[in-house]
Amino acid sequence: MPRVAISIDGPTASGKSTLAQGLSQALGLAFLDTGLTYRSLAYALTRESAETLRDDLAAVLDHRPEVYRAPGADEPAQRHGIFLRGEDITGKIWDASLDDNLKSVARDPGWRQAILRLHQDVTERYGDIVVVGRDVAVTLLPDADLRIYLTASLAVRRERRRAQYRDMRDRSVTVGPATERDVENRAAVRALPKSLEIPTTYLPASAVFAAALHGLRKFSAPRPVRQGKANNS
Repeated sequence: MPRVAISIDGPTASGKSTLAQGLSQALGLAFLDTGLTYRSLAYALTRESAETLRDDLAAVLDHRPEVYRAPGADEPAQRHGIFLRGEDITGKIWDASLDDNLKSVARDPGWRQAILRLHQDVTERYGDIVVVGRDVAVTLLPDADLRIYLTASLAVRRERRRAQYRDMRDRSVTVGPATERDVENRAAVRALPKSLEIPTTYLPASAVFAAALHGLRKFSAPRPVRQGKANNS
């Protein structure tokens, strides 16, 4: 099958990961959450110096996306994992104490470029992929088959994040208003071809999933789809 790439942008807790999970499972794609790389670097900075990490980030940090190769497969062929010099740190990147490091990384153009190069390596390696983040369509997947931007009210996004981590007290649940970067990214995605904006405040995940599939069919050749794979969360 031809290569397919889907970008999903939007502010925190707008529904990006839920939609990406449904699409990757239904279409047989890899699923990369770029925000997890940022959190992983924030964690890595508590273990190593910035100078050491800047030398060759891709050699130090290995972000393995979840991969669904057979359309409709219930289990991924490869599960998501993040490794720091071979050590699995996937479960260590969520502590709220990392939030300040995370903000510093996100604001640093040098770190963003290093992470972008790492993500470019991942997307080239895995081919068919859906990627979620805050500026994916513009920076990482400029030739995506479909560019999705999700929106949701601040109150709904905050409640979604609290519900998502209700039983995980060690995870950060901070959700703020849309940033200037979010506003600029939304405008940039709107201006691109093959773009689709979905307001998710009042929509169940199944409706968001259906809207995304409709957009993909509109902009690209049809692919085998297993129905009903979106989770209502």
